[in-house]
Amino acid sequence: MIEEQKGTAEAESLLEDLGFDSLPIVPSEVAGSISSDDFKVVMEAKDFESDRILGKAEGNSRGALIYLNSNISDIGRFNFTAAHEIGHVCMHIMPQRKMFFECGTKELNNPFNDPIEKEANGFASGLLLPKYLISKLTDGEIHWENINKISNLCKSSLEATYRRMCVLDKNPSALIIHENGKFRRFVPSSNFDFYIENSPLSTEQQDLCVDVKIDNYPADFDTMDASDWVNPYSKGAKLESIYSSTIALNDGFTYTILTYDDDCIADESDDY
Repeated sequence: MIEEQKGTAEAESLLEDLGFDSLPIVPSEVAGSISSDDFKVVMEAKDFESDRILGKAEGNSRGALIYLNSNISDIGRFNFTAAHEIGHVCMHIMPQRKMFFECGTKELNNPFNDPIEKEANGFASGLLLPKYLISKLTDGEIHWENINKISNLCKSSLEATYRRMCVLDKNPSALIIHENGKFRRFVPSSNFDFYIENSPLSTEQQDLCVDVKIDNYPADFDTMDASDWVNPYSKGAKLESIYSSTIALNDGFTYTILTYDDDCIADESDDY
């Protein structure tokens, strides 16, 4: 978390120094702005032999090259990759901490336990979703309507937008991703205290899913039995209910936000 915060702060400071004051932040424009006669930065898309590689950054004391996989079809993923590689240039190549990076899904996934990659991920988040700009867009509450609005304005993925918002919001929340009903990934906020069960979507959970290809992104939540989603016991507390909101996307993916408040937690006097 410290490395990610460092990267985010570095990116936001850079944007303010460069005078970026409107959304979306276009990574190629940032790369052009940091390029100079003394340190040339070149960014270009390239058809990599392997789809495993999403981006590369390499350089020396005189400049840096950033290559992005031209086969990345999702604009949010493409922009995050570009911003991630700019982070490597600014935080690692320029100060000559490390001069070559080859990044795939593993490196761009926040749980990847490499301090340098965490810094670059934090940098990407701060670059695409700077707090001083996105805080003006919504009331800051984490629900799909707000996430979608910010995602569209910032040209960032829903997951990246959620990750950024849950750092700024103090309420516990978690994002769960399923593909064709099968569990894929769990992204909790730092204060989400309950363990997610790695289980497929139940029939009831699927019935509550909002197809955002047809309907609007929802701002409301369903109240469900906490045990439908999580192990309800943690740190001497029992979570009786939980708020959930699930959306259906393309290619069989469903994204669920979970959150809870004090009303969801059993009284200490309850016998459980």
